[in-house]
Amino acid sequence: MSVILLTLPLLLAQVNPAPPAASPPASQPPAAAKAAGPAARNAPGSVVDPATLPPPVQPGQATPPAQLPPPPKINPVVMNTMAWLYFLGDPLVGSQDDLIGGALTWIKAVSLICLAAWLFAWLLNGMKERVVGRGDWVDYLGIAALVLTPTTVLLRVMETMQRIGPHWIGGVPLVTALWMASVLLFAIWIEQALWRTIRRQGNRFDMAVLVIGHLMLLAGLAVGLWMLYEGFLLFVLAYNNQFLPANMRLSWIDGLSYGVRLGLTFMGYVVFLRIAGQFGLEALRGRFRRLFAIARVSVYEANRRMWAPWVVLTVFLLVLAFTHWFLQPPRAAEMGRLYVSALTLLCSFLLTAMVTILTPLSLPTDIQQQTIYTVVSKPVRRLELVWGRMIGYMALVTVLLVVFGGISLAYLWRTVGGTQKATRAAYEKAIKEGRLTEAKQFREQAEQLYTRMTAREPIKGSLSFLDARGQPHAMGIDVGQDISGREPRSHIEGATPSAAIWSFGHVPDPFTPPGRRPRILNRVIPVDQFLPVGTIEWDLDQIYALDNKIREAQQAKAQKDVTAWRSNQLDQAIARNQSELDRLRSDYDAKRQKADEFQNQLEAAEAAGQADEVKRIRGELDKLHAPPVKVEMSFNVYRTTKGKIGEPVYAEISAANRYTGAQIEGDIFPVREYYTNDVHLPASILAGSRGAIRIEIRCLSPTQYLGMAESDLFLLPRSGRFEINYMKGLFGIWLQAMILTAIGVFAGTFLSWPVALLTTIFFFVAGQLAFGFLVDFTRQAVMGGGPFESLIRLLTHDNQMSDLAPTAGVILAKTLDSLVMPVMSMLIFVVPNFNVLDVTNMVADGFAVSWSLLGVNTLLALGYALPFSVAGYYILKKREVAA
Repeated sequence: MSVILLTLPLLLAQVNPAPPAASPPASQPPAAAKAAGPAARNAPGSVVDPATLPPPVQPGQATPPAQLPPPPKINPVVMNTMAWLYFLGDPLVGSQDDLIGGALTWIKAVSLICLAAWLFAWLLNGMKERVVGRGDWVDYLGIAALVLTPTTVLLRVMETMQRIGPHWIGGVPLVTALWMASVLLFAIWIEQALWRTIRRQGNRFDMAVLVIGHLMLLAGLAVGLWMLYEGFLLFVLAYNNQFLPANMRLSWIDGLSYGVRLGLTFMGYVVFLRIAGQFGLEALRGRFRRLFAIARVSVYEANRRMWAPWVVLTVFLLVLAFTHWFLQPPRAAEMGRLYVSALTLLCSFLLTAMVTILTPLSLPTDIQQQTIYTVVSKPVRRLELVWGRMIGYMALVTVLLVVFGGISLAYLWRTVGGTQKATRAAYEKAIKEGRLTEAKQFREQAEQLYTRMTAREPIKGSLSFLDARGQPHAMGIDVGQDISGREPRSHIEGATPSAAIWSFGHVPDPFTPPGRRPRILNRVIPVDQFLPVGTIEWDLDQIYALDNKIREAQQAKAQKDVTAWRSNQLDQAIARNQSELDRLRSDYDAKRQKADEFQNQLEAAEAAGQADEVKRIRGELDKLHAPPVKVEMSFNVYRTTKGKIGEPVYAEISAANRYTGAQIEGDIFPVREYYTNDVHLPASILAGSRGAIRIEIRCLSPTQYLGMAESDLFLLPRSGRFEINYMKGLFGIWLQAMILTAIGVFAGTFLSWPVALLTTIFFFVAGQLAFGFLVDFTRQAVMGGGPFESLIRLLTHDNQMSDLAPTAGVILAKTLDSLVMPVMSMLIFVVPNFNVLDVTNMVADGFAVSWSLLGVNTLLALGYALPFSVAGYYILKKREVAA
């Protein structure tokens, strides 16, 4: 079975490619939501929830999504049952958009890893004890399967490169027949090896796992054929954006292949429950006192053997003492970002280096020097050995991070804070001396320094574009600049109808390919954060909301099938809302009249030069009105001509509320490159918007191009404290150190210290620097083919785009790639994604790290660290360390 787990993805990809899938919503059975459709949810005359309305076609969605084929005409209960079995059983179906979907995806991945490890352990144990592999007739079947697998792949590669034509055996393709034969031979050999080994060396629980696991495998095969027979399998392929021909038909081979995928996942659940039960009992038997003792010993060892904490602290102080010599920001406004990035990078490098060196050396050194005998001879459990060392090392990391954070904050306030105060003083001095141009520059620098040293909480929209002819596109103009950022950047042409549009609310993803079902993005504005209670704009928003509720109730009452009880209930709701609406309108009119009076008094006081009275009246007006909506932007300019020296590029911003029709037009501002531009919109634009508005940016300067990415424009309701945000950024480094600690301790349970050290370094480099390459490698999106094909291109100096001639060497290389790449693709499920846990760039850019993001990252880190610690426990449990 373990060999099947490794070869099956390869053979399935060669014979029946698996579709990329999307998970159903976690809040309801997926099939019910799919079968109902928007028409059933929003029937004519029903009470319509704005959140469930299909969003209007936004710029960037060039073509409407294709209509999905109708679901199979089967019982809704059966439909929901198959949908949930599909969601629970297909390992390629996952979701990171919600907590439940992410947890289930993690369980499925860990279950398959547990299944592979369980099979490998029993087969290896059987070979060691000479229970299997003794030269019986069934062993020759295994050898035949090993020979048949590369032969099948070779034939498939030759067919793909058109060196041979397709061959059929009894109406079945030859490659498919050989694949089925190899899987059958593997299954026969592994089945007899498992049953023979577990009967002789396992207990009743192991036998129960074997029997129940096979029942789950058969259940998965039955479910796959059932889905094929009912037409559900073809429906989910079409639903998941597979461009299938209209006359596409699936055979029993497709149903069987899909059933194997489901069955292996169900079988993995059984093994996962077995391992989780064993591990849970072991964890309950642990004692905090022993964990604390082992952790304390680990801290003592780190101080006595290598003086690691003191070395790290000394290096940090030495580098910090001369940082200002080498860090010279290109612009004064970039000083905060540069210093914060440098300090967090220094903390990350020192702590990860310390953990990478300390953790893999601990256990192997104790085993080699036989000092671990004094520990294992005591009533100490193996899990306590693993977790105790992890707790000890993480205690060191925690103390060092707190010290680094305190020193870094003091250093930042001394350098960046001092520069900010000096810039503000220079601004005030320039104002007094009448040097207005220099004063403007000093004020902008001070504002930018302050912006970087805050924790802004942005509300972002979805970006799309209009070209010079007014046609919608997902991307703007590509001016040929190198795009090395994390987001795609596009440009709009000046003095043309082209525009960049940020849409807020429930909007379709503008990058949805034509013909596919669009993914709905949640970009709803939290209006309550911008409109304080009791203000004129808040009253107006409530008036719109109540008016909408009354109209919805009236529409619901107008339906033909409304009962008398429901009609009476709606009448009461209409009367109650109408009464509240009349009260709000009365309050709104009174506040508007009062605001007009204050405005007249303000104009009179300004004309009379009464400064104190002006200040008082402005305060009264601020209490009546909501503060303006702050919009921050950071654009770049691509200049085709130099233009006039000193003249900036101008842009225009406009906003529209699609529910009330309110618009703001013609606010022109100069674009300050490398600086944050801010524009204030009237808060009334949000009244009645339901969190959905549209902001358009146009470039007014001819022959110039204005560039932007999606995160370059956002609404800013508030900003938090930089100190707390900085410590949140360091907490991301702490999570990375926790995963590295688990990997280092895991590697030390069965490897010598040099190999364990290299293993830990490999995981860190692969997860920190090469994870994006691993993702492309898994998707087979790497240009130039696999490693062997790339080697041929390197030696023959062929480019990555052209096809290689179908020589014998190229065919052999592609065959080896087809065998190796599915196995190497499994690294994506094992190597941690350290980049996701790194939030220091957000801190350096002056954006707040939310507590929800920290919670998700913590669960992700635990999802990596816990399996490594469990694997280390089982390896250490089977190892005779005191023999």
